Amino acid sequence: MKPLVVFDCDGVLTENDSSWRVLHEFFGSRDNSYFAELYGKGIISYLDWMKIDISLMIHSFGAPIKRHHVEEAFSRIKPKKSAVKVVGELLRNNYHVSVVSSGIGILVSRICRELGVKDCLFNDILFVDDELVPGGVARVPLKEKWLVIKKLAESKGYNMENVAYIGDSKWDIPVFKQVGIPIAVKPCGVACEHARFVVDNLEEVLNLLIR
Repeated sequence: MKPLVVFDCDGVLTENDSSWRVLHEFFGSRDNSYFAELYGKGIISYLDWMKIDISLMIHSFGAPIKRHHVEEAFSRIKPKKSAVKVVGELLRNNYHVSVVSSGIGILVSRICRELGVKDCLFNDILFVDDELVPGGVARVPLKEKWLVIKKLAESKGYNMENVAYIGDSKWDIPVFKQVGIPIAVKPCGVACEHARFVVDNLEEVLNLLIR
């Protein structure tokens, strides 16, 4: 049985390592690691963290943030050429390909469409009358990504041993520990130590999966 192949998005399918960081840079705010630490310790929820990040953006921008501003921030981000090749080859060989990302849906959903991936899970930010407000839908909290993937896999008739997951950050470590084929793409920092396979380039994934 061919494995279910699940990709992270930011840093794996695209060059940017965080769609949240892209917005912080665009709106002049700062991705404060303090709140990441609070989330990591379980003091705040992932949705709380989303609300804080969005509040920081709005405050720094000094004016209402509209949907077109967010789309403009993401407009230059495209799939890696290697991602187009790898995902296309997997689909042509009848692998079931999914994307599960804690990134922002406006970007992640577009990357999925451009790559031809239909199963795409992500977090949504919240607009009211086209204006960005603190809030959103946390479908893929970072610490719970493995549970999201488990539910997705089971819905497709796969067990976790028959899931290949391709990630690149410390937040992917819990997923690496749960799937049968954990693959880290460099640069992957400490995550490299927890993957069964570590690749220098996304194209190497094809050598691992297609026989």
